[in-house]
Amino acid sequence: MNLIKPKAIIFDWDSTLANTRPTVIKALEQTLSRFNKEPWEKTKKLRIPMLSLKDNFSQIFEKDSHAAYQYYLSVYEPELSVPTEGSQKFLKTCKDKNIALYIVSNKERSLLLKEIKLCHPHTTFADILAHGDAKENKPSAAPIKKALKDAIFPINPENVWLVGDSLPDTECAYNANIQPILIGHNIEDEAYLKEKRKATPPLIETDNFNQLTLLLNDLTDSHINF
Repeated sequence: MNLIKPKAIIFDWDSTLANTRPTVIKALEQTLSRFNKEPWEKTKKLRIPMLSLKDNFSQIFEKDSHAAYQYYLSVYEPELSVPTEGSQKFLKTCKDKNIALYIVSNKERSLLLKEIKLCHPHTTFADILAHGDAKENKPSAAPIKKALKDAIFPINPENVWLVGDSLPDTECAYNANIQPILIGHNIEDEAYLKEKRKATPPLIETDNFNQLTLLLNDLTDSHINF
């Protein structure tokens, strides 16, 4: 395929720019215990992967979903989250190349802003969208369109990347007609991955931000083969 240096990169947050999984699971386990539910390893089968964590609370806690979510927010500890390996270097590389940076997450805004301040305090993002900031969450294209509403370039796979770790991120990129970059190995559905590798644009898979930095440094403002 052909790749050029993008004009903008949109990032997911959880397990993409920040290692938040231990933080999320700790708060979830406390909440499950408080509401007499089974531990997460047993309860997670109830979740719908395409829904945000907040929206999944109704699947898990049913009539207690609102109270459970408020309790979850009260015990969540943002300071436990850390930047993912290589993410700070990658963000600096983007800044040096004058690439506009965005965050589009399905996370609660109050938690997201605290973690951004803790994990990437020296990075300026052109816009930050959290759960409910657009009319629909990922995998809808709505938050991408809202984030890029003032863009002065065409919204297409050449100009815009979406870097994320999950199926909703990948589907969001295709729905918005931008380039999906899958970081890590959280999607285990090999049939899905095989299909997307042949899609237009083809899914780009990277192990980590160190690998993605190398890729970005190889790109110019004109097409190269990848």
